[in-house]
Amino acid sequence: MIYAPIHFVAAALQLPDAGHWASISDSILAQLSQGRSKPNDPYTTMTAGISVDRVSGDVYLLVNNIGICKSTDAGRSFTLVSGTAVTGRFETGWGVNIDPSGGRLMCFTIYGSSAYSPDAGKSWIPSKLSHLDYGAVDWADTGKAFLAVGHESGGTLDFSSDTGATWITLGSGFWGVGLFDHKTLLATKAGQPGIVRSTDGGQTWTPVSDESIAAPVMVGFKGVGYWLGEHGLLVSRDRGATWSLTAATPKGAALGPMFGADARHMVVGAPDGLYETNNGGKTWTLAAPPAPDVTVLPGGKYATYGWDPIRRILYASQMMKPAYRYIETP
Repeated sequence: MIYAPIHFVAAALQLPDAGHWASISDSILAQLSQGRSKPNDPYTTMTAGISVDRVSGDVYLLVNNIGICKSTDAGRSFTLVSGTAVTGRFETGWGVNIDPSGGRLMCFTIYGSSAYSPDAGKSWIPSKLSHLDYGAVDWADTGKAFLAVGHESGGTLDFSSDTGATWITLGSGFWGVGLFDHKTLLATKAGQPGIVRSTDGGQTWTPVSDESIAAPVMVGFKGVGYWLGEHGLLVSRDRGATWSLTAATPKGAALGPMFGADARHMVVGAPDGLYETNNGGKTWTLAAPPAPDVTVLPGGKYATYGWDPIRRILYASQMMKPAYRYIETP
């Protein structure tokens, strides 16, 4: 996989909300509410998830139960791009999983339809299975394999190798997921420490780590696997066969890591805010306080955060809440 370069700008965008969280969803919510009856279910209101393409800076926002809206101007305006292909909501970070090399994304939704876009939201391929809390994608391999956990399903581990056209259930009682390629799967069991690995598409599993995992999805970046653990950042450079603790992380960090130009520059989400490092986790700096009404619970539940490392902008959304933007100050 060839990763497109990121070109950083010298300063943050000259927008009036620099240094504090500001709502960015009022306009698109008002626009999409026209001609629609007000839902009786409060869980289907406002926004329910946000993520950023680290290469382009494009922002993808889920308007609850309506669809994915895209912004190409740092959240100043949004356009519905998913039609009816994506509905429902996200309750956990990584409901939207974006290719780290840019352009492709998969939406794992609950109480609605899930779908994959191969071209930054221009077209969509519906998934035959939905009601999925979150999932991993083999971006560095075929880009067509998904490993997901079913919502309120007893932890079913569901796998597709054909862009969601067909699925098989590999077992139950699972919680965390990761993919290096369409044959090399990683998973964790609910309420148990440790990582298990499969090299045959989930038919057999081998324990590869005793560490407890804090984030629901492993992040693959330039051939390396990164996973937030309860004791720090876990890294694998051999496709998940072995794992090592390489850096301490802020207390309770359960979202991310979100990467900048390289693996030394990343952001993670914790209960008391978003933290940034420029040295691979040796030191962390508070980049932003928690967004209003957005709460990071253990396992990254409910809160969703996104980071644009090019413009140095952070984004936040949570089910039944507005979406927010925070422009980092120099």
